[in-house]
Amino acid sequence: MVKKELEQRLEDEFPFMRRGNSINEQKDEKDFIYSLYDAFGCDVGDGWFEVLRGLCRDITEAYRRAGLTVDIVVDQVKEKYGGLCFYYHHDNNVSNIYTFDLPSNGQSIEVKQKVFELHKEIEEIVNKWEEMSGNVCEDCGATGKLREDLNWVLTLCDLCYEKLLRK
Repeated sequence: MVKKELEQRLEDEFPFMRRGNSINEQKDEKDFIYSLYDAFGCDVGDGWFEVLRGLCRDITEAYRRAGLTVDIVVDQVKEKYGGLCFYYHHDNNVSNIYTFDLPSNGQSIEVKQKVFELHKEIEEIVNKWEEMSGNVCEDCGATGKLREDLNWVLTLCDLCYEKLLRK
């Protein structure tokens, strides 16, 4: 799990990465947790700190170019099958596509909002960095590769892989 100091650096640099209520503050009478990210934070190794930082930087830059405020709510950050999974949603209720029917000729014109195109760009950014994580050691940040011969599929460099095998 990313150390608290590294997680704090992400929160300080990228406000949308700030966590809300702790796990104990969230649990309802049925022990339901409403936000996995708020409860557990970045559930990945320290080696992916720069991957997360790059992802957040690119997201922030895309919003800046669009002249919009970052509307991302982080739902969960975890490792799955050796790769980064960054789950999020957009905190708005704006419809993404408007269609106008032209009565004169019966045609329809579809107008895509700037927000829709930005959200597509954010999706591409997240996909790029998730894919990139597959080449970065989750433990130390060095160049790594997918290790499928362990009890858990991980992306590790040779050194971290050897250390894990010796345990």
